Amino acid sequence: MDKTLNRIFSIVSIILIVAATAYQVAVLYQGDSAMEANTDTSNSILDGFFYVSYIALGIAVLFAILFPVFQMISNPKGALTTLVVVGIAIVLWFIALGLADNTFTDRQLETMEITARTSELVGAGLIYTYFVFGLAILAIIYASISSIFK
Repeated sequence: MDKTLNRIFSIVSIILIVAATAYQVAVLYQGDSAMEANTDTSNSILDGFFYVSYIALGIAVLFAILFPVFQMISNPKGALTTLVVVGIAIVLWFIALGLADNTFTDRQLETMEITARTSELVGAGLIYTYFVFGLAILAIIYASISSIFK
């Protein structure tokens, strides 16, 4: 199974690299002046770049979703640990969301062209980042102390 997946990754990677290289060669061949002068040529070449990146992104998202599912099926004990960690992350998000509030006036929100909800979500993102940073520091301290006693 691992050899098959490795071969599939290699083939897909080579195809994407060749496609991106072909579009890059087309851009270099056309030159800057031709690209600026003819927007149709420019758009057709740049569209190709975007299609290659969309395909690469789609494949990455697909594998990012499928591989953890396969891992959970093959190792249910490890899956439980992963699900607990994801659950803790979700609980931390809701705690951060509960702690966040909008401290801006309506006039300030209009000036920044955002809504009160956007302000709350940004605040929740910052608080969540502080939580995760604090947990990372605690994990480092715990690992350092526990290694001393081993």
